[in-house]
Amino acid sequence: MSTDALHLLRLDLDLPRLFSLCQRQRLPPVEDLGYAIHCGLAAAFGDDAPSLFAVTHGGPTSPRRPGQERMLELLAYSSRSLSELRAQAETYADPEAFRLVDWERAADKPMPAAWRPGQRLGFQVRACPTVRVAKAGPHVRAGAEVDAFLAAAWKEPEGPKPDREAVYRGWLSSALARTEGARVQEAVVDRFELQTLLRRTQGPERRAKQRLRKPDVTFRGVLEVVEPEAFGMLLRRGVGRHRAFGFGMLLLRPHRGAPC
Repeated sequence: MSTDALHLLRLDLDLPRLFSLCQRQRLPPVEDLGYAIHCGLAAAFGDDAPSLFAVTHGGPTSPRRPGQERMLELLAYSSRSLSELRAQAETYADPEAFRLVDWERAADKPMPAAWRPGQRLGFQVRACPTVRVAKAGPHVRAGAEVDAFLAAAWKEPEGPKPDREAVYRGWLSSALARTEGARVQEAVVDRFELQTLLRRTQGPERRAKQRLRKPDVTFRGVLEVVEPEAFGMLLRRGVGRHRAFGFGMLLLRPHRGAPC
């Protein structure tokens, strides 16, 4: 188990520079902002790039603030501090990649080193609730990654249509329970849309041509810490699939005992 401290970073990225970097990598940035950010962070920080991030301002699901139209604000978890990441970028990054980050506005803080069993925390997470289907069917091949709602509907094609939000809440509860670090106490779906995700094809060319239609769901609720070390790993690892592309970062909020 990693003993590295976990840091919460706040990074403002220059959108025009991000798009320029993506164009150099033959990636159409407007098709999947999460993939564009993933590529930009990799260009700036290499192997030390944060693996979990969430867009808090300037993205497709949050309004841009006046005067910040060219900036994209992120929160990210990293085992490296801001000073360590800046030193990495100063030493190795391409000049354009280094200037991608507004270093004057960037900030970080250490996350708590210990959690308590039974501790209740408010949370928000943007997730991609998908499952692997074990058997081939009329719609998909065996082992395919599909929307959890569609998988539930296909189990009983002649029955009533399942409730989408209930399916997604069940998926989230199962995903957290499997980590053995936390259990969901309350959860609601704040936002849902079907998102086209861009992925590179395999092979020497590695072109950005593969487009995947996936559910994009933001949950809000309350969780309970079950096992502190496992919960710490949950924060580092994230929830669900496509975590390196803007999904799965568990953001914590105060829990004040009020319903969601």
